[in-house]
Amino acid sequence: MRLSEFDLDEASRILGIANTPLFLVRKLQNDGSVRAIGDAIPGPEIVSELQAMITIEPTDPIEAVRPYVYLVSLWFKSEVDSLQEAARFTSSIYGWYSYIAKALLESFSPIQRQTMSIAQIPSDSWGPQTSTTAPTQAATIIIAS
Repeated sequence: MRLSEFDLDEASRILGIANTPLFLVRKLQNDGSVRAIGDAIPGPEIVSELQAMITIEPTDPIEAVRPYVYLVSLWFKSEVDSLQEAARFTSSIYGWYSYIAKALLESFSPIQRQTMSIAQIPSDSWGPQTSTTAPTQAATIIIAS
């Protein structure tokens, strides 16, 4: 998927009501599209697109929120390099850009992912049995691997 194909309607609505840069950051961190960009698009590609767009006046609400979305999406990466590079950019058009970049760097924490196997074991296979005609019930047990 390309950067331009992500749905940023919710992000543009958030920008429309944001009264502080940290409110915008918090709401964008909870936006699934922003997280999806961070997960799907390589950091250098986001940084390259970001560098090109922060010097161009936006013509609609989606374009106005795009730099902030891309900046926040870099916060979801497991490495800080791309976020640090993007934080070095300056923009006279996007007034909150430098502030948000600094805030994201200060709150950055590497992401660790752990795969967990979930097994369903019938509840009647453990513990005392009270009836042989009772329907089987399943219990979920989480096993870290």
